[in-house]
Amino acid sequence: MGKLIKIILIGIPVLIIVAILVLGLSLNSVIKAGVEKVGPMATGTDVILKDVDISIFSGKGELSGIVIGNPSGFKSPSAFSLNKVRVALDVGSVFSDKIIIDEIYIDAPEVTYETGGKGTNIKTIMSNINSFSGTSDSPAAKEPAAKAEGEGTKIQINNLIVKNGKVNLSVTALGGQGVSKPLPDIHLKDIGKDGGGATMADAFKKIFAAVNKNVGTAIAGSLKDVTGDVQKAAEGEVEKAVGGALDKVKGIFGK
Repeated sequence: MGKLIKIILIGIPVLIIVAILVLGLSLNSVIKAGVEKVGPMATGTDVILKDVDISIFSGKGELSGIVIGNPSGFKSPSAFSLNKVRVALDVGSVFSDKIIIDEIYIDAPEVTYETGGKGTNIKTIMSNINSFSGTSDSPAAKEPAAKAEGEGTKIQINNLIVKNGKVNLSVTALGGQGVSKPLPDIHLKDIGKDGGGATMADAFKKIFAAVNKNVGTAIAGSLKDVTGDVQKAAEGEVEKAVGGALDKVKGIFGK
């Protein structure tokens, strides 16, 4: 009997450790599977998440190798590339109806803004997200999203920070080539805090809307000098202004 008790006393902690390890592995695989499933549905592009390493004890860790592809018809390799994303989540909420993420910190992301005959890749992705979340002007797009509204696990993101990013400006006709401009920092708070939380579609929409706005700011800054040169032309400095404008346009698009 004593030997049996010893085996039980030794076996229980081992089983607990194994259960925790399995739970930790499951958490990482669930996050990876969720991103790679919902991402393409929302963006209408390929979405790759190379690795997830989040501790089941602390709730902190990293997502690495996130790549959001481009919609059909665009030449650059991707629209978004995120090497490392630091995450801190409330472990106690992981298997509840609302997962609470204390912070998502994205350092040095790369955004490729490509313009061509089909418009821009970022606008196309944003349109896909709107359709997925049920905010498209198309009634057909709203119907399936409305059915899905409220279904599945919701999320709450207390802080989403994007720093040190850059925007690659490119033109489809030039094979997706271009140059880089700084992306203004982003800090979003309390996504899904009100009510029962946000759906993945709603979270995608808010995040991409902020990125889209800041990408626009970066591009507007790049084109501001070109506008100034056009104004010089109106003041009579035609030859100098046109030459300067052409040089800047070529600089923006890497030609």
